[in-house]
Amino acid sequence: MATFSYGMDVNFSGTTFTAELLSQLLDSVRDPETGRAGFGSAKFTGAVFSEAANFSSVHFLGEATFHRTRFLEDAQFGGAKFQSKIEFVDSEFKKECRFEGARFHGVAIFNNTTIEGAASFTNCTFSSMAEFRALQFSRASFVQAIFGDRCAFTQSTFNKRTKFTNAQFARTADFSSSSFHSLAQFVSAKFHSVVTFSEASISEAFFSSATFDREADFHNTVFGRAVFSEALFSASANFDNTRFTRKSYFTDSVFSKAALFRGAKFHQDVHFVRAAFERAKRMGPIISHGCIVFSGATFERPIILELSAVDLSFQQAEWSSTGVLRVRHAKVDLSGAYFSSNMVVATMPNPFRNAEGSALDDSPISESLPAKITSLQGTDVAKLLLVDADLRECQSPGAMHLDQIRLEGECQFSNSPRGIQVNGWRITRWPPRRVLAEEVEWRSTSQSPRGWSINTSATSTTPAALSANYRHLRKSFEDSKNEPDAADFYYGEMEMRRNDRTRPRSERYLLAIYCLVSGYGLRAGRALVWLAFTIVATLTGLVFWGLPSQAPMTVSNGVIHGRTFEEVTKTPKPVNPSGPIHDRATLQRFEKGFRVVVNSVAFRSSGQVLTTSGTYIEMSSRIIEPVFLGLAVLAIRSRIKR
Repeated sequence: MATFSYGMDVNFSGTTFTAELLSQLLDSVRDPETGRAGFGSAKFTGAVFSEAANFSSVHFLGEATFHRTRFLEDAQFGGAKFQSKIEFVDSEFKKECRFEGARFHGVAIFNNTTIEGAASFTNCTFSSMAEFRALQFSRASFVQAIFGDRCAFTQSTFNKRTKFTNAQFARTADFSSSSFHSLAQFVSAKFHSVVTFSEASISEAFFSSATFDREADFHNTVFGRAVFSEALFSASANFDNTRFTRKSYFTDSVFSKAALFRGAKFHQDVHFVRAAFERAKRMGPIISHGCIVFSGATFERPIILELSAVDLSFQQAEWSSTGVLRVRHAKVDLSGAYFSSNMVVATMPNPFRNAEGSALDDSPISESLPAKITSLQGTDVAKLLLVDADLRECQSPGAMHLDQIRLEGECQFSNSPRGIQVNGWRITRWPPRRVLAEEVEWRSTSQSPRGWSINTSATSTTPAALSANYRHLRKSFEDSKNEPDAADFYYGEMEMRRNDRTRPRSERYLLAIYCLVSGYGLRAGRALVWLAFTIVATLTGLVFWGLPSQAPMTVSNGVIHGRTFEEVTKTPKPVNPSGPIHDRATLQRFEKGFRVVVNSVAFRSSGQVLTTSGTYIEMSSRIIEPVFLGLAVLAIRSRIKR
């Protein structure tokens, strides 16, 4: 060793070091000016350190190789500086190993390394030298490493790609306040105890197929892209106040206990596709500026979800117990969802609050506050309750048990066009009513009338299917004692029956007449207009043709036979009026005709002497006019009935 100097290449492969021998070696390569030991290329392959190995503050200027090296006692690398590649492949640390403050400027490889004691990488820096930037190596690699005791990477900095693939952590793993500026791979890693990433910053994290046997703490962590696909959280998963700046994935993940996302914020989409929530009681509030996808997810216990997002997808999601979904701003897709117990979807008027009780700002997401239910296709809604939901874009073909759905609060539906619509030679005025989104789509694509906006997300449907949906919703409103609002759905049902070309033509014509005269018994104005028209027509007919020119006078003739007197009284037939028409329009004839009309409305005969034409006119009015009056009363009753 007398020939050694600072920065010299050494090869001690297979050597057994005692503490004294290692000290002599380090003294032989120590810089006399700085007092710091330094190696050039250093090979310790297969070396054994039988006593404490102290490499604190040592400089490794070249590659350092510790393949299959065994450290039987504590290993100290605190403050060490590795200028180039360092490898601890297949090495063993029987006791503690400490790398506090170490600087890894090249590739650091700890693959298949076993550390049975505590491991400390606190305040380490894993960066890269210029000559390694073009290589596709991980800057720090702990593939299949085994940490038998607690390990700490707190406040460490990983400037390049880092791998912990298939690594095992038997005790506490602490990555608090660490920074990963590039890809961090924890694929298939196994955390058998508590793992903490609180206050950490990870540019891109892959925890695919990772296993968390105890609590996983990611609160206040900042992720870029995060992938937790097929991860297993056997204990609570804490993502409180965590921020995800890019797309994130929890596809096929399993949350066996609490899934804490209070105040979590996703700047882009997040996927919980086919995720399983076994015992989570509450999830959120979560803020997302993109889409939150729970397609195929399962919720096995009663759970409360609080979500504010642009879009929410629960396609084919399954609730095995009761659930409450509190939503702000989002469009909610519930197509194919299954609810085994009561399910509530409600709009939250006030902002959600985080774990500290502070209001969460979700104003940039959307200006529309009510939750928009966009689809109930193929969903059994028998146990579904919607509160203050926006159903203007809701598609419900194939929805089951629509007659049992419950709507409370201010649930909004689409409205028919307002005002007079001109379409070529046709002038149409649609009565104001609430309509389903499918009818809007059907009218805008099949009939193309003016005023009906096209809903591009709608699926094609038929009047027959729409008629059934309207009927089921009408029954739902009637069962909840809301018959005035049920009237709109009855009107829609009749409209679809009238436009259903699979029905007999006679039935369609009859419904057309029913619509024309009274709006299916729901438009009192139409019935009253027809009643007024009939009264005017009846009155006109009576004045000009129904009343005789003069009231017939009875004539009596008598014959005396001794003491007996026989009298015969005859009433002449009424004489039809003659002469010019305008001479018949007198005030006296109008007054008589008015009495006949008023009495005919109430099914009573006026007793007025009429001509033959007048008799038939009165008979017709006694049949028609009460019908119009009854339809008007029925329409008014349908709007005020409790």
